Amino acid sequence: MKKHISETELITLIDQLNLDKMEEHSAFSEMGTDEIDPNDPAYKQDGSIRIHNQKIHVQDPINGGDFAVIYPMSPLKLYINDKEVFGESEVSAEDRISWEIEQLPLFEVMISEDKLIAHFHLHAKERYCSRIADTDPAHRLIVKAEEDMGMVLKTVQLGDVVAKLEEMSIKARIEFAAIQQELLLPTYLPIVVARGKAPVLGKDARLEIYFSQQVESEFFEVDGSIDFRNHLRIPSVKEGELMARKIPLVDGIAGYDVRGSITLPTPPKDLFMVAKDNVELTADGSVIARIQGRPRITGSKIKIFDVSTSYVVSGDVDIETGNIVFSGDVIVHGDVTDNMIIESLGNVYVYGSVYNSTITATGSINVRGNVIASKLYSGYFGVLFNRLYHTSKMLCDYMEKLLVASKLLTEALEAKNQSVRYGQIVLLLMETKMKEIPEAIKELQYVISNIQHIKQEEYEKLKEVSEIFSQPTKLLEMVTYGCVQSFLALLQDTHSEVARMQEENVEISVNQCQNSELKSNGDIVINRDGVLLCELFSARNIVFVSDNSICRGSRLEAGDSISAKVIGGQTGAISMLKAKRKVKVQKMFSGRICIGKYCKDVFELVEDTTFDIQMIKE
Repeated sequence: MKKHISETELITLIDQLNLDKMEEHSAFSEMGTDEIDPNDPAYKQDGSIRIHNQKIHVQDPINGGDFAVIYPMSPLKLYINDKEVFGESEVSAEDRISWEIEQLPLFEVMISEDKLIAHFHLHAKERYCSRIADTDPAHRLIVKAEEDMGMVLKTVQLGDVVAKLEEMSIKARIEFAAIQQELLLPTYLPIVVARGKAPVLGKDARLEIYFSQQVESEFFEVDGSIDFRNHLRIPSVKEGELMARKIPLVDGIAGYDVRGSITLPTPPKDLFMVAKDNVELTADGSVIARIQGRPRITGSKIKIFDVSTSYVVSGDVDIETGNIVFSGDVIVHGDVTDNMIIESLGNVYVYGSVYNSTITATGSINVRGNVIASKLYSGYFGVLFNRLYHTSKMLCDYMEKLLVASKLLTEALEAKNQSVRYGQIVLLLMETKMKEIPEAIKELQYVISNIQHIKQEEYEKLKEVSEIFSQPTKLLEMVTYGCVQSFLALLQDTHSEVARMQEENVEISVNQCQNSELKSNGDIVINRDGVLLCELFSARNIVFVSDNSICRGSRLEAGDSISAKVIGGQTGAISMLKAKRKVKVQKMFSGRICIGKYCKDVFELVEDTTFDIQMIKE
């Protein structure tokens, strides 16, 4: 009876056949498999593996054959020489091979990220005895686990799930019926078994405003003809009129998670309001005007309400009127002529044109004529370029340094048991190390003296103290350390007050401008002809209204978007338009478009095009 040959051995023999030398080995060809001599050098056999009765048997290769390869299949874990292997591994008969079957959980309980819901996920209702399956010898062998369906080791019961819930401290509104239903009729999908209660969010305090915060242009018929000169409609309120009302915050309601812990809602934000002298703030949050004028809201975290009276110039602002520094709105019915300055802690309205002048406003600036060779700063920039703001800030810095230096000198003299009048120390410092102080004080006095009427008395104390520092005789006799501290406090209050006067919804509105600089913390609106050789910066949007508006040789930058009409021309300097979000043009002959940090040069005519970040990148 012939010896049985395995499939592995047969494949090995086939691989060893050399068809080119069949004639030389004809005797070998005709031999039966039972006549092959394993010790023959021509005979080669790979190693093999087989599993029998839960044991893994390895046969080493013969005459240079390859070692057998083994790899496990989850959930079985395989160890070779006490080290776990995860992929294909060669083994020999001398290797120690062991295994174990990983016991996967029959079910899981999962808590959502917000801890408001717990899910029960049944993977298998029963656990059976597992073993590794027997195999025939093979060169490459996958070791698998198989379940003995006739031997149940564990069945999931309601008590097992409840015990797991208790272990995880889940105690809020447990759905026992849902758990039992899943165990009886398994869906093997996650089901909700416990629920918390989400906190109810409160509502932030908010402000209802009952007046327009923007200037509007309206044309009215007067005596049968249209009044083109006085068509600005400036927001106003009457004495006793309700300006705004605070809607109080609403507190939220606490909730609880599946573990029973209290969850608190995010506290709602309150709204803080301050009323100036011209405004009454009632206990129920109503804001009522005490006089007639333009209603104003300033500040960000703290809303400050005021009713601003206006300073009206019936003609031009020129050498006769002088520069205008005013704590409210400034209305100019004529032009602002060469080298004049208007500084307003409010809005500025100019019915004529502006020539070679500077206008700063903590609110908006509206010019109905042309702006030529001028500088217009509104909102944040109106504060930043305001001389009272700038000078008081500069003097604050100087006074702080003066206090430190004078204290050091005083201590040094005391250490030497010497004394001198404090005023003499201050005077000496101002004449040697701090020569900028006298000039800054002169600038402050000039600005204060130019403040028009209504605010004069409020800066009287600041003016009196500053005069002491500008007169050496008084300085020597009157100045003390406390006096310098008081002066610093007055300067800080002045600086802070001007800063708080910045309004939120501001804009610069002009018909056209040339060789000018416009900076706005809000929008910039070009109503008619356009801009030529200008620099425009807007924290929000730059908008050209008229279809015939042009932009030539100018640099425009917007914190949000630019909407332009005609950019450039056949000749002339190019323009650059930069925006954070998009630039829209009706017609562009040439120039540069920038969206964020990406730029694109335009050399050929483009029409009705919107440039955004994706288009610029392409």
